[in-house]
Amino acid sequence: MVTVPSFTRFHRAALAAALVALSAVAPTPVAAQPVPVQARIAFDLPAQSLDTALTALADRAGLRLMMRSQDVAGRMAPALSGTLTPDEALSRLLAGSGFVHRYINATTVTLAPAPSSSGAVTLDPVTVEGASGRGVQGPLATRATSGSKTDTPLLETPQSVSVVTREEMAARGVATIKDAVGYSAGVTPSASTDFREDLITFRGYPFDWASAFLDGLQMPSSTYANSTVEPYGLERLEVMKGPASMLYGQTSTGGIINMRSKRPTTTPVNEVEAKLGNHERYQGAFDVGGAAAADGAVAVRMVGLLRRSASEVEFVRDDRVFLAPSLAWRPTDRTTLTLMASYQRDDLGDSGGTQAFLPASGIALPNPNGRIGRSTNGGEPDFDYYRKTQASIGYDLEHDIDDTWSVQQTLRFRRVDLDYQTAYGIGLDPADSTQRTLRRSAFGSFGSARALGIDSRAQARWGTGATTHVTLFGVDYRRTVVEERNYFGPGPSIDIFAPVYGAAIALPARPYADQTVESRQIGLYAQDQATIAERWVLTLGARWDRAETDVSERTSGTAFSRTDHRLTGRAGLTYLFDNGVAPYASAATSFTPTIEPNLYGAPYEPRTGRQYEIGVKVQPPGGSSLFTAAVFDLVQQNVLTSDPDQVNHPFGQIQTGEFRSRGLELEAKVTLVDGLTATGAYTFLDAEYTKSNTDNLGNAPKGIPKHSASLWLDYAFPEGVAEGVSLGGGARYVGERPNTDSSTGRFMMPAFTVLDAALRYDTGGYQLALNVTNLTDKTIYDCWGNRCWYGQGRTVVATVKHRW
Repeated sequence: MVTVPSFTRFHRAALAAALVALSAVAPTPVAAQPVPVQARIAFDLPAQSLDTALTALADRAGLRLMMRSQDVAGRMAPALSGTLTPDEALSRLLAGSGFVHRYINATTVTLAPAPSSSGAVTLDPVTVEGASGRGVQGPLATRATSGSKTDTPLLETPQSVSVVTREEMAARGVATIKDAVGYSAGVTPSASTDFREDLITFRGYPFDWASAFLDGLQMPSSTYANSTVEPYGLERLEVMKGPASMLYGQTSTGGIINMRSKRPTTTPVNEVEAKLGNHERYQGAFDVGGAAAADGAVAVRMVGLLRRSASEVEFVRDDRVFLAPSLAWRPTDRTTLTLMASYQRDDLGDSGGTQAFLPASGIALPNPNGRIGRSTNGGEPDFDYYRKTQASIGYDLEHDIDDTWSVQQTLRFRRVDLDYQTAYGIGLDPADSTQRTLRRSAFGSFGSARALGIDSRAQARWGTGATTHVTLFGVDYRRTVVEERNYFGPGPSIDIFAPVYGAAIALPARPYADQTVESRQIGLYAQDQATIAERWVLTLGARWDRAETDVSERTSGTAFSRTDHRLTGRAGLTYLFDNGVAPYASAATSFTPTIEPNLYGAPYEPRTGRQYEIGVKVQPPGGSSLFTAAVFDLVQQNVLTSDPDQVNHPFGQIQTGEFRSRGLELEAKVTLVDGLTATGAYTFLDAEYTKSNTDNLGNAPKGIPKHSASLWLDYAFPEGVAEGVSLGGGARYVGERPNTDSSTGRFMMPAFTVLDAALRYDTGGYQLALNVTNLTDKTIYDCWGNRCWYGQGRTVVATVKHRW
């Protein structure tokens, strides 16, 4: 049962901060807005129908356009090309159309017939928005769906949401999902280099695979066969901090990351790129698509990537093949069906696989033999390999029944297959006084994770008096089947300071776990977003879930089943000032049926949690900046932690009781001057185990720092001899953090700061770029208990890109 804590000094301080934010601003009367200050954006739109052009402009500029939809039908728009403000782009697009635009606020524009001698005609407002439904202006997104499952301004969402746009990912040259969220508040990517998976924590909560979503549906996962995503195939990433169970069912209390795939548009997309980097990195990619029918009813897109690369660690590769075809069909003006598929194969090498674990002594702790080299592979090249294949197919269906009701359905089937074995490092041999001998085991994991997810929603936009509503009803279903065989047995030791490979090693004849875990969940949910007098936004939602888990363990011949029912919800209140300030408060709960297999018996209890959050969001007039400040208090019960007996049970987990995280997040995405943008974040986390049956009571979790911060600056020269040149640079700071949850063998890993840099030259059709991460080649690492692995050293990647 969730216990509501007393009103502590933390809560009083948080409330005081919110009251200060409220008192700093005063509401002003609603008035017609002048043209806001706006950053310039590169537009390249072909001549096309006016409604399609407006859709593309709204997507690009982050605007909401209001007009009567029937007045747009049949009208044409001229081609639009150049670096313009959204206001300039609208004026050119509407020239000669018989329409003019007027600003209602910084991000909302109304369209009306051009004035005549008889005066202008007032139109009934109808929202016409971009194809993705979420505005983007440069690196700044002003809208998101993850926080509500409706197209909602970030300013009106009563939880902290960070959005990483395609433009931001390209500017920083991100290669992994960890890289993509590295400059976001409340998010802690692992410092380690591990091509198998993206280890990310949210608001101090230990990593949880229930946090990963793609296009609104949860990604399948198992103990080792976990889904990964290629960033080049994404339009954007949205990180929702705190519980999301009311909308998504089983999720972590800490938050979710929802990734949106690239989709077809009627605006042509033609791009090819080649990358060349250190560690013998060669990569090619393409993204092509556009209208496949003259009337724009059919659009197609194909995204692909091929990478061949070594790595900083001997024998470990980072090879990938990725393909993602999609097709959008719009049979009527009210219906859109988008079909999407993907294929991804990751191969870390048939003679190296992964780098295995290295001992803490010689990396994080002193060793008389010095420091273990970053390129050292603790595995066995002739034995190790890692091959993972992922494939998915699904669709999004949207239909507007009338001006009030619309329905949507998202479906996806995804499969992950894994073959993986390695000589697994388990620490230095205590019998060796020279402290050179790494003990190793033979480890293997073979299996698959299959998942079917369906989310069906009905949405109504309606009003009563001075109140407007966006009401959502939904039902979702997911079924996940995990089949895996895991092996763990003795292996030969190795001198880790002067490794000599070639020792005989083999997996045990019998697995320690050979099981099928099937989970099914069905959820019913309802939400209402009520805007009262254009000032107050009240968000209320509730959800009921039924979750079933069946475990069949073939090694012991045992089987277990478990069924859970839970009610979760969220309540939030936001106040909208005219000057773009929006303070808010919210409470939410979470529910996470645990599908990880329990090596000691019956399935784990579900984890439950709750969050209180207050904060303020600021979007000054002009829409080119967004500031967010939030304080939060989260609690989760039935938390999984590693078995303290790692020697005899290195893969065992136990449920230790309760975990609490309190903190402060500050984040800003801002246009400082014309051409100069900044992304900054700071996070303070006070996280600890508050109930436990082990020796971790009162401890912060492994890998979680109290303080972290980041800043990225990007400047594009607007004109003159340097026109087309852009410079970028950033710094990421991670504070000291513990190596284990336990009090036994606990030490603090040192804080570090990593610098990144970028240089680009864009001619319009071609772009040359140079990205450097970890510019100073700083040595960083992460440790779990007495096992550590290094983070990425200096990485240099040159890119040549052509768009047409």
